Amino acid sequence: MTLDEPCASQASVDWLLPARDGRRVSHIDGLVTVSNYDYRGRPPEEVSIMEKARSYGARAVFFEASRHGRAPVAQAFIFDSGDDPDDPRFAELHKRLWSWGAIPLVYRVLPGSVQLFRCAHAPDFVGKDGTQICEPVRTLAIGAQIAAEDAWWDANRIRNGTIWDDPEVCKLMLSAQKAAHRTLVEAVRALAASLSERKLLAPQLSRKLLILSLLIAYLEERSVLLPSDFEKVRRGTKRFFEVLGDGQALSRLLIALEERFNGHVFRLTKEEHLSLVNNTELVNYARLVEGYEDGNGQMSLWRLYSFRDLPIELISNIYQLFVKDASSSIYTPPALVRLMLEETLSWDKLDELTAGEGVILDPACGSGVFLVEAYKRLVLHWRWRNDWVRPSINDLRSLLERVHGIDVEDGAIELAAFSLCLSLCDALQPEEIRSSVKLFPPLADVTLHHSCFFDAKQMELVKSPISVIVGNPPFASSLTTEGARRCYDSYKKKHDSLADKQLAYLFLHEAMEMLEENGVLAMVEPAGFLYNQHSLSFRRSFLSRWKTREILDFVSVRGLFKKGGADPKIIIVIAEATSSKPDGRVLHAVFRRNGRATAEQGFDIDYYDLHWLRNADATCSQDIWRANLLGGNRVHEMITRLRGYKTLKEFATERGWDFGEGYFGGQKNSSDNTQHLIGKPLLPTPALGAKGIDRSLIIDVPDDPVKDPKSANRFVAPLLLIKEHEDLYFDVWKDGYLTYKNEIVGFSAPDDPEELSQIADWLKKESVALRAYVAGISSRLFTQRATSIFNADIFSIPYPEERDLDLSANEKIIAEDIVSFQRDFIRLGTSSPAMQKVSTDALEAFDRVLVSQINGVYGEGQLQALPSEQWPGAICKAYAFGDGTVDWSGAGELRDRLDALLYQRRGSSLTVTRITRLYDKNFLFLLKPDRHRFWMRSIALRDADDVLADLREQGF
Repeated sequence: MTLDEPCASQASVDWLLPARDGRRVSHIDGLVTVSNYDYRGRPPEEVSIMEKARSYGARAVFFEASRHGRAPVAQAFIFDSGDDPDDPRFAELHKRLWSWGAIPLVYRVLPGSVQLFRCAHAPDFVGKDGTQICEPVRTLAIGAQIAAEDAWWDANRIRNGTIWDDPEVCKLMLSAQKAAHRTLVEAVRALAASLSERKLLAPQLSRKLLILSLLIAYLEERSVLLPSDFEKVRRGTKRFFEVLGDGQALSRLLIALEERFNGHVFRLTKEEHLSLVNNTELVNYARLVEGYEDGNGQMSLWRLYSFRDLPIELISNIYQLFVKDASSSIYTPPALVRLMLEETLSWDKLDELTAGEGVILDPACGSGVFLVEAYKRLVLHWRWRNDWVRPSINDLRSLLERVHGIDVEDGAIELAAFSLCLSLCDALQPEEIRSSVKLFPPLADVTLHHSCFFDAKQMELVKSPISVIVGNPPFASSLTTEGARRCYDSYKKKHDSLADKQLAYLFLHEAMEMLEENGVLAMVEPAGFLYNQHSLSFRRSFLSRWKTREILDFVSVRGLFKKGGADPKIIIVIAEATSSKPDGRVLHAVFRRNGRATAEQGFDIDYYDLHWLRNADATCSQDIWRANLLGGNRVHEMITRLRGYKTLKEFATERGWDFGEGYFGGQKNSSDNTQHLIGKPLLPTPALGAKGIDRSLIIDVPDDPVKDPKSANRFVAPLLLIKEHEDLYFDVWKDGYLTYKNEIVGFSAPDDPEELSQIADWLKKESVALRAYVAGISSRLFTQRATSIFNADIFSIPYPEERDLDLSANEKIIAEDIVSFQRDFIRLGTSSPAMQKVSTDALEAFDRVLVSQINGVYGEGQLQALPSEQWPGAICKAYAFGDGTVDWSGAGELRDRLDALLYQRRGSSLTVTRITRLYDKNFLFLLKPDRHRFWMRSIALRDADDVLADLREQGF
């Protein structure tokens, strides 16, 4: 086996050089030059990016390859210093690209070297003294040797996406918390709090002026508002901030802007205008707003960001801060919004929608984040279907009538209108905006409705047929409006009660009924829709009624939404308004926590995380979703088989034992029946760990309130104590009365000490299998707590009478991988052991399993593993049926062979291929990334299943 890590990569930066001298680069996969770009027949997303690249002066764009039918994603812009050698001007360009945030990497080719700049991390263009500097994160001399770990110079790794499998690369190049999008949201949040604390203006007026300041900064930087516009309202002024501190001038400016733009965007009440004119603190307000520094105190908020380059959907997200209290507001990552709109508003769907009268609805629109993205796709679609000309103002207004929103929150509709009007501006050139009159159409009470969604549905406020519904409804276990309560009562008459009275489920149910026939919905829902047993009835009812096309599962992706201090786990339901069929299929796509997802740059999905389910199975099975989290169908088969055994709870009940959780402390509804607890020995929950009971930590029960004291029988020795933890920490206690609390489950068996000991021995013997089983059934683990499980999960532990789980060799492999890799992969993502580089030992174990599985079916022409080869980010495993003779020498020849095979069979190249199986004569090739998760033994079982299916299809 040849898996020695090379000290240097075979990559070079030669792929960047053709963009410098203007040569055509058709031979460089993924590199598209701007100067000779032909948009005809190209995907709309690609054309849009190429237009952006031209506007920024880039020579070329490098695209990651398309994956699973999605459009190629731009990863880098390439610039030539010969176009503008001035470093300060390039620093300003870096600032603009960082503010835009749509590409993570920028290359600048100089004579003799290449500079690399990052645009999805910290603002490197800010010097120590706050001045703007040209500061690449890496520089490489042309012709220099490239270290294997420097993946950012390797075109192949960028093209096939394996660059972002490397945790160290992601750490250096990507950071959501330091990139422009998050930092601006947090800076505005902090500024709003500071303004509120100073009480310079009435709270509502203070917030409104801050929002308007952002809009005017955008219009000013785009040269829509010129110095003469400010001069008109206050002599001698050239900038907005020179007007902001003068109440009379500011009032005149806002009146002029409202008259000019219409749409009520700049409208204030008479009282608010009067307050501005008479306010003596406005100068201090303006000084605080203009001089506010970012969180690091490096630079003024207004100087750090290029407002003309900020994406409109980001500005919408900022405004979401003002829809509700900051503690309850939700920041929806733009990448998630884009993903949902791509899934529901395909270009074919938009053809269908625009050919009729259908509209797009967000039933809980907030500040319009989803509506803005939907509108942008409508505009892009219009341009694509009109040979890429730019739409007129009337065309843009007409498209604006296609997006509708409803929200019950005060101010939400105003902010959604604001965001959409800004999107209209973004589609126009500055001179078009300046020359327009009454540019913004009125949207409130026309396409945007201030109403409870359930009332709006009943009153039929949206008159047009609804073709698409998309949004993120409130996650509340309460019915917050009279309309919701009325709707819930109606639902209960026809169905069972909703789990936890979850408002998001009620939104989902009612929204589906609003769609026209064959309409499509994409809605964010709590992960409990899949993983909470209380929601089983609702899920089954929904899946059996509607054609559910996809479930996008983000349980593994932490921190998608920041709501107060919570981190709600979510899924996305994509369904069509047509009847479900039992033999139909549902795609369960499990997204993982990789570097790109953590940095909010996008969401990747790999072959092994795509699970196609029969609709009947998706509707009826209680374990299939969690099994897919942990590996797929073989996991589900194992869990289903183990559920057939008698459980620990059933065994204890038959023996007449007292068992259950320990006592529950608490002030509310506390009990007086605590004489069997107070002062008695107490085992603190942390004292039960991997080594059993730590006796040194045992204390006495304090005289504190107890809510649920249990009975004294619960604490009588001998006791089998099992902690509500994924690793099932346990021990047997025989030394007298011992109390414990509600995160430990105890089995008290005074008359059966031998039986308790036998159970303990069995728990130890079957530890791996039982921990894997609990991971596969617990509705608490991963979705509600990182490592905690419910007492019901312990009660459900299988305990066959013969004390033998009868595990097959394959089931043992599955269980071991769940415990050793899959659990941490869900929880930790990129930093988990599964995402580290695979070792030689692990590859040899993979070979043994794969070969064994296939040879167990095919007796003749046995499969044998050949030496593996690797190149940066990828490993190729070769196998031969029978006595195969290797007719290549080394990684270079093998790579050329595979590249030719891929092009011949699929019309693609090796650089775009991430995971593939290739057959050539009696050879089998597996090409996959070099991370351990792709080479686990349980993955070898799945690969073997796929190979056997391929062979059957080929007639073997």
